[in-house]
Amino acid sequence: MTPQCPLSLPRLSAMVLPNLTTLLGFAMLVGCGGSDTRTSAATAATPQSAPVAETAPSSAPVAPRADVPPAPASQAAPQPADESEEPKDEAPPITLDPPVLDFGIVPPSVTRSGVVKIVNTGTRELEILTVQPSCKCTTLEDLAGKKIPVGGFVELKAEMEAQSSPGTKKAEVKILIDGYTQVVNVVLRNEVSLAVRVTPAYLNVVPGQPESGRLVIESIDKQPFRVCSVGGKAPILVGFDPSKDEPRSQYLLDWDFKRDFPDGIAPRYWLIETDRADAPLIDVFVRHTSTFPKVAFKFTDYRHTFGRMEEGASHDFSVEISELGPGERIATAATASSNAKVDFLGVEADGTNTKINLRVTPNSGVLGIVYVPFTIYSNKRQQELTVWGQVVPKGTTGCFGR
Repeated sequence: MTPQCPLSLPRLSAMVLPNLTTLLGFAMLVGCGGSDTRTSAATAATPQSAPVAETAPSSAPVAPRADVPPAPASQAAPQPADESEEPKDEAPPITLDPPVLDFGIVPPSVTRSGVVKIVNTGTRELEILTVQPSCKCTTLEDLAGKKIPVGGFVELKAEMEAQSSPGTKKAEVKILIDGYTQVVNVVLRNEVSLAVRVTPAYLNVVPGQPESGRLVIESIDKQPFRVCSVGGKAPILVGFDPSKDEPRSQYLLDWDFKRDFPDGIAPRYWLIETDRADAPLIDVFVRHTSTFPKVAFKFTDYRHTFGRMEEGASHDFSVEISELGPGERIATAATASSNAKVDFLGVEADGTNTKINLRVTPNSGVLGIVYVPFTIYSNKRQQELTVWGQVVPKGTTGCFGR
């Protein structure tokens, strides 16, 4: 008895996804145990002892039967069905509407959602085998098993969480269609920015790079504003005199690492203060040897801020570790800063991630820009981070200047 193959190739492809290399390997098989199942089935269906029909002598032609009409000459012999199930090494007949899901300018840590139509431009129905985002920042509904009719479409609903730090972000959603080895890439992108944007959003002062330059500071809505301070000092704005010039919607900031950081040590984030209520503090990442963290834990983010806060208030925030070792647990968090205290509020498990909840409270009398270093402790290791912001007297609006 010929052994039967328990799974057809499309089901095998679904089992091995999303590893396309494995999928191609399965596509090379023609049957179970290395044999051709179609040949085996045909052989099994034919009796081995079938009698051989007798043939009439060549000299005695056989007359056609009167009760059987002859077949039309134009009738073609039926073609065997295409039983090939090997996936095609090509892109499926799919178009995306829109081609890119662009969320535009998004505030830090804000989630935006959108819809992309997956349109079938081919000549047969298509089935979605799997849908996978490229990063945890993207979430979407499960479309596995959904069928797309010819000329029809399926809607992909996706959400993208903006990163906490300014800059552009791109993610991809990979879609695999049954019968094809090449994936369809849905591109998602955004630009993280406050109401006031700094370009570029960083100072690159690693060895071998220039130690001075200029930054563009501009409002996204083109409304005029004032630059109050940079790093707690009066800003050096090219071509602008704050004593006599009216506020603008765009400024050119001159920076010099040796002048602005005379001790050669910079904070990880250089802070620009404006009089905009929706963007009182703009941070510029300083890429320098003094700002690289000593990595003990793998954090999902290193930017932690309490923004502008009135004197006497507190701010709750969290840091997230993407993995902990076996038997490891977070014990506490503390700070040795004389400017503020940091309280440990506990932890929450989120899949493979561990969220550490904290509270920062500036000390009485502390005003202006404040950097508060604090340390996360587990039962095996520890790492220092920093939370920053600006403390102002109650009722302060506009420029504080410190």
